[in-house]
Amino acid sequence: MIIIRDNKESLVDIRKVCPKILVDIPEKILKRYGALVRKTVAKMLNRAQRNLPTGLRLLVGEAWRPAWYQKQIYEGFIKRFSKKYPKWSEKRVLEEVNKYVASWKGKYSSGHMSGGAVDVRIVDKNGRKIPMKSKKLNYQESAETYNKNLPPYIKRNRQILIDAMRKAGFSNYPKEFWHWSYGDYWWAKRNKRKVAIYGAVDLKNAENDY
Repeated sequence: MIIIRDNKESLVDIRKVCPKILVDIPEKILKRYGALVRKTVAKMLNRAQRNLPTGLRLLVGEAWRPAWYQKQIYEGFIKRFSKKYPKWSEKRVLEEVNKYVASWKGKYSSGHMSGGAVDVRIVDKNGRKIPMKSKKLNYQESAETYNKNLPPYIKRNRQILIDAMRKAGFSNYPKEFWHWSYGDYWWAKRNKRKVAIYGAVDLKNAENDY
């Protein structure tokens, strides 16, 4: 059993404390809250950036999320998978959705809500994303960090990201090559830890009717 014992570490804005790292966080989150992560996670992102080969930069596409936004993402995936697999039962759809999107409430809420999780990619010196997805595979297959059917060049590109993030201390969710975290419940579960040091953060200005 994993216990969440939040250490109350503050949230900081990536744009201020990680100057070499780019952000591409949804505008509705960026404008209202900023690009937030826990202080230690920000330090780890800086280490990950230093681990990259010269000319490459980390791009953070998702960081801390409020509950209302996590709920929107969850419901969006239900619609997406229901449309893509019309013959699936509601139960089957939810089982698949739960592999890729965590809840917005309770102990099993998304690591993004704790400020301990980030979704990252790598860009080159011109700001272009290094290819890490395969159009020949479906969403689930292409998302898997180590899918055996990925083209060799995609595997090589992913390995650059994997090496940089792991050396910095992050843990990857194997069904999503872009999702890395530290300190949250899911990090604790993947690493067989008994205690998670980051719980969901509900900022006062993150209140919304949901």
